[in-house]
Amino acid sequence: MVRILKYAKGHVVLFIIVTYLAILKSYRKVPIIRIDRFLPDMRNILLWTKIHGLEGEGQKYFIDQKCAFINCYFTTNKSLFGDLRYFDVILFNLQDVSEGAYSLPELRSASQKYIFVANDSSDNFPVCNPVFDVFFNWTWTYRFDSTISYRFITIYNTYYEELGSHFQWNYNMKPIEPSLKSQFVTKSKAAVIFLDKCKSRSKRENLIKDLQIDLAMYNLDVDVFGSCGPKQCKRKTMNPCFWRLRKTYFFYLAFEDSFDYDYITDIVLYAYNNNAVPIVYGGARYESYLPPGSYINALNTSTMALATSMHDIIKNKEKYYDFFRWKNHYTISKSPVLNACALCEILNSPARLVQNVVNSKFRMLSLCTCKQFAKFRGFDMEIESSVPMQITE
Repeated sequence: MVRILKYAKGHVVLFIIVTYLAILKSYRKVPIIRIDRFLPDMRNILLWTKIHGLEGEGQKYFIDQKCAFINCYFTTNKSLFGDLRYFDVILFNLQDVSEGAYSLPELRSASQKYIFVANDSSDNFPVCNPVFDVFFNWTWTYRFDSTISYRFITIYNTYYEELGSHFQWNYNMKPIEPSLKSQFVTKSKAAVIFLDKCKSRSKRENLIKDLQIDLAMYNLDVDVFGSCGPKQCKRKTMNPCFWRLRKTYFFYLAFEDSFDYDYITDIVLYAYNNNAVPIVYGGARYESYLPPGSYINALNTSTMALATSMHDIIKNKEKYYDFFRWKNHYTISKSPVLNACALCEILNSPARLVQNVVNSKFRMLSLCTCKQFAKFRGFDMEIESSVPMQITE
């Protein structure tokens, strides 16, 4: 009997040891999963709908862009906290706001910032619902008077230092060098435009047709590349078209598809980057954005006068060379639209956070175009109203 007890006790001890080792071994197999926690100082930003240029969840954008502040967190997950009022910021896209006041939050916190984000012209997407007059705290658009403003293009000096928005243009620019003049000797055609949007709010398509008629008097023409014209680049990239612009054409028609205050896109860079003179057409104050003497403004002139001016400049080489004096003093490049580093920076500024200015300028500017916009799109639009949401503490 004693022998049996000793035997059983020995097996119990062995069982306990084996079980302990098995458990210990299983623990070692459990992977350690890193959890992204929401830190107390994190600025949580909800994209109400997708916004081009602000893709990606979490802090990735701010880390990849090497922003001065990276404690901002992007998400499109409306259920992340179970209550929308826990988000510090909610971003609303111009295109969605223009469609109407549908599926908006029903409750909002008094400390939240609702930001109107515009990456296109308000003339293309007018804000017609009066509920938005008192809806947004801040605006993030191309307008200078926005809470956060941006430009489609950036001006640098010869040391590649960004000049910003408040600087004086140099009006006494020196002539270009012979080496640059030699790059113009192959040019033989008047103007070109790369066009895929054939119907526009600015009616630029009509201006192009009228200009073609008036240029024909001087045996000159405007070539249209893209789906709106007979010519194609014959490749998937734009490089063949850019090469032709650089080698063949004196002018590029940088005609905007719509008119709006401060709205000038990077299409003007097609000319500046390829040794052509831009002929601009839009609602921006071009003298604030572009070097003096570097462009022709087609807005307040007739196509006949424009055609005559183009012909005279082509015939007078020195006059044409003067359009490129800016190259001795400035560099012009494309800007990242909706640079969220600026957003994160302002969310870390206590002085700016207390500002709670409701900005309805976009709607005020759009009201006069709402009916015309509806006609342009081919449907009837009523200027509707909505009940304001409830704001809670």
